[in-house]
Amino acid sequence: MKEEDQGTHGGCNAVNSAIVSRRAVMGSSGLGVLAILSAMLLGRESRREGEPGRPPQGFLERMEQSRAFSERMRDAASMEERTKIMEERNAWERKRAVEDLKEQLGISDAEWTVIRPRVEAVYNLVHPLPSFGPGNAQARTPVEQRSRELREILGDKDAKAEEIKAKLTALRAAKEQARQELVKARESLRQIMSLRQEAVLVLNGLLD
Repeated sequence: MKEEDQGTHGGCNAVNSAIVSRRAVMGSSGLGVLAILSAMLLGRESRREGEPGRPPQGFLERMEQSRAFSERMRDAASMEERTKIMEERNAWERKRAVEDLKEQLGISDAEWTVIRPRVEAVYNLVHPLPSFGPGNAQARTPVEQRSRELREILGDKDAKAEEIKAKLTALRAAKEQARQELVKARESLRQIMSLRQEAVLVLNGLLD
């Protein structure tokens, strides 16, 4: 009986310890939890990089750059300044995204000079530049411009059916042109990709 009691008490102690540990974790501050999650993430990424205990290449640089943009946005004195910062950040993020593709594709610097323009052509068609500023006043693509024109005329209750039809037709034509451009750009890129590289680009949404 004593041995059974000891075994029972030992099991209870283990359960109680687990409960206490769980409560301790659940009672930790948000920063503590985030720190643990960040450490786990860095550990996983480091193992992928083959350097246990170290953050992946470029990770700290990106974190620092992102922090700098956030601080600039916080200190911006006007909407115009915020718009400029958002445009800069968007351009930086797009550049990093394209550079990431170079690493995923396993392309050398010499090859990249030829391949990059084709990758960027597809990327820009798949991910058109967003419009910033009050009311998004500047349309960056024909599709965006035609969409805006159709939206504006629909806001006019007195607009005639012929006017609406003309704007709708123009929007459909712009979308078809954009689709054809994307098909052409994708085919141009696919021609110089190996099967493995093509699969990588499909997973990234650049090829279909």
